[in-house]
Amino acid sequence: MLKKLSYILLVVLCTLISFSFQIYVSTSSFDANSVKRYIEYLSSDTLKGRLAGTIENDLTAIYLKNEFEKINLKPYKDSYFQKFDTVYPYKTKDRPYLTITDSQGFLVKEYKYGVDYKEDLLNFKKNNLSFTKKDKLLWSNEHLQIQKDNNNFLFYTPESDKLNFRSSFINSSPFSMYIMTTKNTITELKSYLKEDYTINCFIPFETKKISLNNVTAYIEGKDASAPPIILSAHFDHIGSDLAGNVYTGALDNASGTAFLLELSKYVQSLGKPERNILFVGFNAEEFGCLGSKAFVDEYKHSIKGSKVINFDMIGSNKPVPLYIMGGSKDTEKTALIKETSEICSKNKVTFNYLFEDASDHEYFRKQGIDAITLSDSDTSRIHTPSDKSEFISSDSIERCFNVVSKSIIKYGFKDNWLLIYYREVFWTSLIGIIIFLGVNKKTT
Repeated sequence: MLKKLSYILLVVLCTLISFSFQIYVSTSSFDANSVKRYIEYLSSDTLKGRLAGTIENDLTAIYLKNEFEKINLKPYKDSYFQKFDTVYPYKTKDRPYLTITDSQGFLVKEYKYGVDYKEDLLNFKKNNLSFTKKDKLLWSNEHLQIQKDNNNFLFYTPESDKLNFRSSFINSSPFSMYIMTTKNTITELKSYLKEDYTINCFIPFETKKISLNNVTAYIEGKDASAPPIILSAHFDHIGSDLAGNVYTGALDNASGTAFLLELSKYVQSLGKPERNILFVGFNAEEFGCLGSKAFVDEYKHSIKGSKVINFDMIGSNKPVPLYIMGGSKDTEKTALIKETSEICSKNKVTFNYLFEDASDHEYFRKQGIDAITLSDSDTSRIHTPSDKSEFISSDSIERCFNVVSKSIIKYGFKDNWLLIYYREVFWTSLIGIIIFLGVNKKTT
């Protein structure tokens, strides 16, 4: 009887080693260094900050499409591109200026771009104005608001008196143009206004209509009618300023895009999932999550019941937790948030919560679709020229993968434990077989 049980054990071990070995050799290992190489390219000066509407943004979209093709992902709804229309800030070839002129129109002073003042990207419904104390003005120590010709303009001093931060472009913003100035500059402007001088400002950006593309691909599942899993990241950023400084956006969000590309290789290698798994590169997140809104608006009936995991700022080298970000009306008990937090706890991943409509999960949640964003939420360098690939950490990338890989197997592969523990199963089975053969040899 004991001999019979031992041979049954051997058969089980051989079966396990066979299945685990197949997974071992077919599964593509997730490589954090590969993610970093993707980040280095996506955040290089070559792509000039990937501002939606620019040639460099188009090149980024084509790059993602080509990478998805290399990985053998299929085009979603027969196309790798999903088009939508919006407006974007178009940079003209003119020169910016902020000047003071007297009552005769003679130049009194010209301020230096990038030193005394600089545009904020927020809006360009108008890109020039001239005003005096006779116009409608509202001011405080750190800002000057002008109402003129049915437009509102804002001059303001940013935090720490630095002009290197650049906001997202939000065309629905209430002001027609935003200008950052140093404290000294805004104080001088107010003094000149009191003396009846004219202030003139021009920023060579204007809004133009444009068609943009999301990049969409998928792995076909066994049940194509089931709600898909959606894995996503936005690939756009905020471009470059008028002095040629590139806002490379390594953490925000070349990191999430690079993570998505490497993750797609891993998921593709796992075999056919139970349901479709979509990989989406969203555009115009920096314009108010317009790409994800367009995606949800067009496909909301096809994706109802989906699980959405979005990646935004993955790879901080600061000691920050992994944030599980839900919508503003979510709580710790919201289903997908609770399930993700349990995975974090089980795998000893330090995490925290954010409940904000501040990334591409927003419009999914507004349609009642389960969606979260995983983020390191390190804002120390974002939207400045200092957000570079040299500050990306492999450990943070691995941490996110440790969580999301479990979620993908849970939702896409019916929690197949062998996909999670195939390495452990392979080596345990191999050692068990060796021990069995050794013991059996001694007894014969």
